[in-house]
Amino acid sequence: MKIIYKTNAVYTSESMTKWYFGAEFVKAMTDSAKQINKKSDEIVFRFWKDGTGYLTVEFH
Repeated sequence: MKIIYKTNAVYTSESMTKWYFGAEFVKAMTDSAKQINKKSDEIVFRFWKDGTGYLTVEFH
């Protein structure tokens, strides 16, 4: 499974996403998305962080 990140609706690399949002936040939200994905067929997840905006995690 490939993970794709978006920062405020713009595709970004994993390293840029971690720099912008913080590595701990990205890891926590990715882990959360993985757990939800196992229980459902959802592949796109959006998370809000005050001061930075939306992190979108997509599974392909």
